[in-house]
Amino acid sequence: MRTGRTAALAAPALALALAATACSGGDVANSLDEIPAADINAQDRRDVRDGGTLRWGTHSAVSQYMMHHTEGNLGDAHHIMGALMPSPFAFDENGEVHNREPYLRDYEVSDDGRELRMELNPDARWSNGDPITWEDYEQQAMTLGGKEEGDFDAPGQMHGYDRIDSVERGDSEYDLTVRFSEPFGEIGLLFEHLYPKEVMADPDRFNEDYLEDVPITAGPFEFESLDAGSGTVTVVRNDDWWGEPAKLDEIIFQPGDPAAQAGAFVNDELDTFYVGYEAAEYSRVQDRPDGRVTQAVDNGFRFLEMNADTEELSDVDVRHAVTLALDRSEMAAASLEAIDWPDDPTANRLLRSSSEDFQENSGDLGEQDVERANQLLEEAGWSLGDGDVRTNAEGDRLTLRFFCPTGVRSCTNEATIAQDHLSEVGIDVSVEKRGAEEYFNEHIYTGDFELSTFAITGSTPYVGEMFENFGGPFDEDGEDWGYNNARTSTPEINEKFDELAVETDRERYNAIANEIDALMWQNGQSIPLFQRPGTWAVPEDLANFGAFGLASIVYEDIGFVRQ
Repeated sequence: MRTGRTAALAAPALALALAATACSGGDVANSLDEIPAADINAQDRRDVRDGGTLRWGTHSAVSQYMMHHTEGNLGDAHHIMGALMPSPFAFDENGEVHNREPYLRDYEVSDDGRELRMELNPDARWSNGDPITWEDYEQQAMTLGGKEEGDFDAPGQMHGYDRIDSVERGDSEYDLTVRFSEPFGEIGLLFEHLYPKEVMADPDRFNEDYLEDVPITAGPFEFESLDAGSGTVTVVRNDDWWGEPAKLDEIIFQPGDPAAQAGAFVNDELDTFYVGYEAAEYSRVQDRPDGRVTQAVDNGFRFLEMNADTEELSDVDVRHAVTLALDRSEMAAASLEAIDWPDDPTANRLLRSSSEDFQENSGDLGEQDVERANQLLEEAGWSLGDGDVRTNAEGDRLTLRFFCPTGVRSCTNEATIAQDHLSEVGIDVSVEKRGAEEYFNEHIYTGDFELSTFAITGSTPYVGEMFENFGGPFDEDGEDWGYNNARTSTPEINEKFDELAVETDRERYNAIANEIDALMWQNGQSIPLFQRPGTWAVPEDLANFGAFGLASIVYEDIGFVRQ
């Protein structure tokens, strides 16, 4: 099975946010180079008051809270479980990895990159009272590395875990050594969202224990309730937490429509939500006197997905024709012009603009070229003839369904623009709207679609985690694509991800990332539209929260500034 940490989010609402230094009416960045790496109103814990509730607006209700389950790989689930579950590694805004002391006192990587030695914090406990020991880490490595027998509902072997030969106990149950089959340079990817060994060893418990429930936790907050009707999740301060106590009393994660969330924010009924690039919501939140909208680099990008596992898009020339027919600048401007953000379609699937090695890798596929698109379609056997829509030798019309979640205006706008552009080259596009649950579970996850748009975000700065979204297939039969909704890749892409995983030199690591991005352009998968903006609505007195960029959220430090 292959499990992914990267959160693929549907159009408008899933983008979660960034915090920023700029607000409407303030200094506005003119280019991506001017966007800060993070903006979270960083404050010393001494300046943050004890107590209070953070009302956090999310996009959609979550039913599966096992993050390694195929249906648990969502951005909202990632944010909820980040407050509740262990992760031994964390990152600063520059993407540098460090140990998270409540779980990991210290760690060391061998010179040859084949061993990771970890000293766990012996104070760490699961909410059922059991200590967190080397055995929990060993079991997670076995299960996510595909070495545990059983019907675990997760796709393929997880990147990184597939390179683990063994996890061995050290001098005590709180010391362990991870041995790799080859050098591994992305150790910060490992053991994110650790679950108890008894859950990870049993496929029934793996699949069902965290379905509409969070029975065992080990974080600065603990699970209190899930409202089945609204999908609202409440977590409260964990008084048994062995680290710095959480400043907040509770966090309430409230799913909702962005338009309604904007109104709730203005009325002081909601403290924060991701505004994204919805013009109406961006304008509306400015009406709150003590509110602001953040600006910072986000660890993600927005893209148009083409499902290559369909008759119409199985030919790479057709996918290239779709790419060339689109005006990415127009699509980016339609989303970004109204939110005081550079309307620059430059995007990289793996690197962010805060990286000095960030660059566009589209080659001759990045600019609209209707003439070349028409030529490619003709060569692929789709003729225009006397009608407005191309047909093949069997008389089939070249019709593509563009799916959007109901109420997500940004996706609908993008679909309408794509419909107009593609009609110029004889491709018919029908816009199909579905409720969020049906959209994902019956179309995107099952492959019953041709086109859609997403924002995809990484949970760590390591670009290797994107292998689960862009590599594959992950089985010998070529049918398991994991989280790769495009359902296409190439041996070269897979090999480059393998090369990336063993590289420890940052400059060379980023160079390989750019090579992979260029290969994906050539393979016609996941057309980048723009780098995802870090635009969260936040009150001015909210501390240590906002646009994190590449940095990890420190949930226990979130709170409100002392007056």
